[in-house]
Amino acid sequence: MASVYLFDGDQLRGIASPESARRLRWAAWRPHGEYALLVGNRGQVFRFDEGRFDDLPSQSSHNLRGAAWSPDGALALLAGNRGAVLLYDGQRFHELPSVTAENLRRVAWAPDNSCALIIGNGGVVLRFDRDTGALLPLPGDRAHTMRSIAWRPDGAYALIGAYSSAYAGYPRPHMLYRCDGRYTQALLATDDQDDAVAIAFRPGTQPPRALVLSVAYRDNDAVANKLFEYDGSTFATTPVEAPAALLGAAWRPDGAHALICGERGALFRYDGRSIDALASNTNDNLVGPFWRPGEASALVLKGPDERVYTV
Repeated sequence: MASVYLFDGDQLRGIASPESARRLRWAAWRPHGEYALLVGNRGQVFRFDEGRFDDLPSQSSHNLRGAAWSPDGALALLAGNRGAVLLYDGQRFHELPSVTAENLRRVAWAPDNSCALIIGNGGVVLRFDRDTGALLPLPGDRAHTMRSIAWRPDGAYALIGAYSSAYAGYPRPHMLYRCDGRYTQALLATDDQDDAVAIAFRPGTQPPRALVLSVAYRDNDAVANKLFEYDGSTFATTPVEAPAALLGAAWRPDGAHALICGERGALFRYDGRSIDALASNTNDNLVGPFWRPGEASALVLKGPDERVYTV
């Protein structure tokens, strides 16, 4: 059974993956698409290149949940449980001193290579300074769990998605935040307990326009999936009819359309106007997509069989 899929622009097909692969959680392509890092449980890291999986010893025992390469391709940051942050220079891993005990989920580098933001549970937002190597918590508004992040292409700020649970402490919990690399500010409140699972800026749009995918669970266990589009000042919302929770969305590198994936093999294409269902030919929970830079192909990972809030 495949734990990694390849979307070739039209179809999804499974890739034979190593029997040693534990649960994989995230993928990060090097900026020029030479290879991708696949990260997962108990410190597992694979280098994926043209269908080949090379096991990279990270020396970490933590579950790794997110990873991202610096725009110049020199460094990758990996983040995971219990505050784990690993720095990878293409040859070896170095674990940075922990500054939080919270589980960390996602990493995003500033477009100018100067720093990276790392987000996670308990409203944690960390800044990694490339010049000094320092890892510091940032002040500002807080959420229950920070779930997704993407920098605006011009570097003005990063947009952060949160699980807007009532446990966050707000009368109306916030789903979206904005961070300039120094301070985190609440941006959009919601009456639903939306879980902003993915954020992606559409390439080539002016002003830069972000796509936010959220899912909210109802009392009767029904699921409400929504797309938010944000142009820096206004929001537009589109409901997405799907039989289960959607888990990820990302624009193709040329901005032609976004691919959306989720539970029970859900796969959709969104061109900014219409949403079309695609046949995935699998009932696996799908996590991603992770587009190869400059190409029309993307990796998609098999998520856990249980409800995947913890992806």
